[in-house]
Amino acid sequence: MSLATPVIVQVSDIHLSRSHAWFIDNWRVFLDEMDELQPDLVILTGDVSFNGPDAPEDLAFAAEEIARLPGEVLVLPGNHDIGEPAACLRLDQPVDEQRLARWRALFGPDWWCRDVAGWRLVGLDSELLGSGLAAEDEQWGFLETALADGSSPVALFLHRPLFLAAPDEPTTPSNVPLAPRLRLLGLLEQGDVRLVASGHLHEYRSTRHEGAAIVWAPGTSFVNPGKARPGRRGIRRSGYLIHDLSGRRPRHRFVQPGLFANIDLSNFTARTGTTIKLPPRPLARQDDRPAAAGLRLAGTLR
Repeated sequence: MSLATPVIVQVSDIHLSRSHAWFIDNWRVFLDEMDELQPDLVILTGDVSFNGPDAPEDLAFAAEEIARLPGEVLVLPGNHDIGEPAACLRLDQPVDEQRLARWRALFGPDWWCRDVAGWRLVGLDSELLGSGLAAEDEQWGFLETALADGSSPVALFLHRPLFLAAPDEPTTPSNVPLAPRLRLLGLLEQGDVRLVASGHLHEYRSTRHEGAAIVWAPGTSFVNPGKARPGRRGIRRSGYLIHDLSGRRPRHRFVQPGLFANIDLSNFTARTGTTIKLPPRPLARQDDRPAAAGLRLAGTLR
């Protein structure tokens, strides 16, 4: 990886599945764009699968597709990959040891730390926060160690946004649960955290909190065009982000590829409440390309 001006791409909520391939077209466009861009690093901030908690084959297919990306790749899980903490339970899929183990078998650690171009990149598993699992305590210890150095500015990546409008707002399915959120914010205030980047809400938004940039990445899969969220309204369009960490203050660009479709499933979800109830839509045989040889993620997660 070039350490001078690395090209860092963040992509989120790709929701891949071989049996429910509703969102594969935008993903394939994204792969083509990455082949042309040749980024130094791609960070996937969760929901890489359509229904990973109950369909392990969705996770396996997502891993095969992610392995097609060029360069180095870091991946974090979302609620559609390993389930949700009890305080945020919406889909009746609580995160547990078995679901976490399936993720780790395919992608490696669900949290990581990477030093790039004078910055420390820290990835957290947001679905552990408030889960009560032993892995939650392990992750807190990891984070304290990762932030203790203090010699580099920090960019934090996770699936769920910390909050929508206020740090002390109630717990909802859209944010990090309140108690671990306040603990996390306390740790971030002690470290030189200048960027917090998340996904989950299928919406692009850029704000600031206590001197740090707070950025929501859009999804590549579908958009949620419902009522406005609390606080500053974002942009509900499919796309991805390119982060520039070449200076002391992070910058980013919201990319909306011309061939991306903005898929609106609100008519369906108004009746069912969730996209995981979509009917099967298998990949066409001629489009079901063979998996890449070996998962390239193995040496990049740490």
